[in-house]
Amino acid sequence: MPGPLNGLRVVELATAIQGPAVGLHFANMGADVVKVEPPMGDASRYHRGVNNTLPQHTDGAQFIAMNKGKRSVVLDLHAEPGPKVMHALLETADVFLSNYRAAALARMSLDLDRLAARHPRLVVGHVNGFGPRGPDAAKAMLDGAAQARGGLASLSGHPDATPTPPGAAVADHAGAMQLALGCVTALVTRATTGRGQVVRTSSLGAQLWLQMWELQHSFLTGVPLSRDGGHHPNIKAPYGVYTTSDGVHVLFVTAITNEAWSDFWIFVDRPEVILLEDWDSPGKRVGAGGSDAGVEEIRALVRDAFASKPWSEWAAFLNAQPGIVWERVRDHADVQSDPQNAANDYVVDIELPMVGKTSTVGTLMDFSATPTAAPAPPPGLGAHTGEVMAALGFDADAIAKVTQHAAEVRDEMLAALLGDDGL
Repeated sequence: MPGPLNGLRVVELATAIQGPAVGLHFANMGADVVKVEPPMGDASRYHRGVNNTLPQHTDGAQFIAMNKGKRSVVLDLHAEPGPKVMHALLETADVFLSNYRAAALARMSLDLDRLAARHPRLVVGHVNGFGPRGPDAAKAMLDGAAQARGGLASLSGHPDATPTPPGAAVADHAGAMQLALGCVTALVTRATTGRGQVVRTSSLGAQLWLQMWELQHSFLTGVPLSRDGGHHPNIKAPYGVYTTSDGVHVLFVTAITNEAWSDFWIFVDRPEVILLEDWDSPGKRVGAGGSDAGVEEIRALVRDAFASKPWSEWAAFLNAQPGIVWERVRDHADVQSDPQNAANDYVVDIELPMVGKTSTVGTLMDFSATPTAAPAPPPGLGAHTGEVMAALGFDADAIAKVTQHAAEVRDEMLAALLGDDGL
């Protein structure tokens, strides 16, 4: 089956993570996503990251992750016939996506409101750093800046140390998820009204969405939450990360039954802890009281408990305890080999040029009537320029002009980057 959004065409003019991740959602759902790239391509093609010993011209992991299953068209939107081709493509599209700054889009005759007026059925989706209005609407953004501005970074790390932002681009991905949801919502509206609209969101706004509970608590109490190391800042309970005697980290959430709580302390030969009234009910053990009373004491006791035994013993005990909510903290190698991820196609194999078979994140959503296909490899730079232009009615001469111009611009840019000596 081709997927629930089969038949939709999405045109993406986006770079890095936040914009392309929106297009990835549509591609995963079966839409035809045409990625329009400048002559040098999406800059994330060249981001190698750390520990990367793959051949020099292998696409970067960021590009691969965000651009699976798309088609690539290379256009210079600052020179004709690039803009003409772009608008011809938009005439056939249902959605246009971008995370370019508004001023850059305007220079390419892609001002969002004018674009919507020119193509009235088009859903125009735009995501930026800090929102479409306000003094910082045009401010440059990378993921960490939105985490800092939105308050998330302030809650990560130990209270007596520098804030430690999460080890993933959660601001970019959250903004992408919000825009994907917004665009699909606008498509539902178009089915009733017959008209598209402009949909805007941002990384900053998405950070607030991710923290709605925590922010609401701070707003209500008038006292901002503060970071609490391996514990959640708004859960005054044992909930947190603990370490076994052989160095394995375990996130202990709670014991949801009194029997499981008793079994835990009997297992570590500390039955007297069962009698502590502060923690003798499921509600108390998830911090329902919101009090600091006894929190440090119980956390110290749980810390000592986990440190008293190696992981092998803890694994045997915890796996036999359905009444205890817990998980071992897993690294990326663990995630890759986790049978639960394999069973749900959350991690699947993909074939890449110059790499061969590797793992990638799958589609993640399971549709009973319109199942999605396995992720396809990302496109080569400009690999579909000819076929897309031909389908739009451009002849061979026009296609050759576009592709030759793009190659010339790319050569000029590479020469400028490398210098006369090629270094």
